[in-house]
Amino acid sequence: MLAAIGKIKGIYIGSQKGEGKRFTESAELIAGYGLLGDNHAGQDSERQVSLFSGEVLSRMQSEGFKVSAEELSANLLTEDLPLDSLKPGVSLRIGETVLEIVESRKPCRSLTKIDNRLPKKIYGECGQFAKIVKGGVVRNGDEVEVLSDHCLFTAEAQRSQR
Repeated sequence: MLAAIGKIKGIYIGSQKGEGKRFTESAELIAGYGLLGDNHAGQDSERQVSLFSGEVLSRMQSEGFKVSAEELSANLLTEDLPLDSLKPGVSLRIGETVLEIVESRKPCRSLTKIDNRLPKKIYGECGQFAKIVKGGVVRNGDEVEVLSDHCLFTAEAQRSQR
């Protein structure tokens, strides 16, 4: 089994559609609903939480893109986790919560407001959507543990792990 443990680098909640999300130290994740106080909560039975890789954000910034985590429309920023290689059905434990990956995120149009090149630049590295299987509170710095290893990584990611 491939072990994958990362951590939460940032938690973001947006109360207004079309505006960026704001950083918070912790958030309540409600099973079958989403992040308490987030404008996307309760709108989709599958896409309840959005996750984005801190490493991808850092790379974009180092390449000169003026983008912040708040502008990405993601709820959870991860670190040290092969986020974009996880397949649907993979479960993650974050603190007391359990999430299940449901689909890859696609670059949204709001990225073109930052830079027209961004959607194409990060296609395939835009994070994941997950549903909340077990609710609870998540905090910055919490470990993210991959619980299920079936269909865990793409073949390419498995080769790079060796």
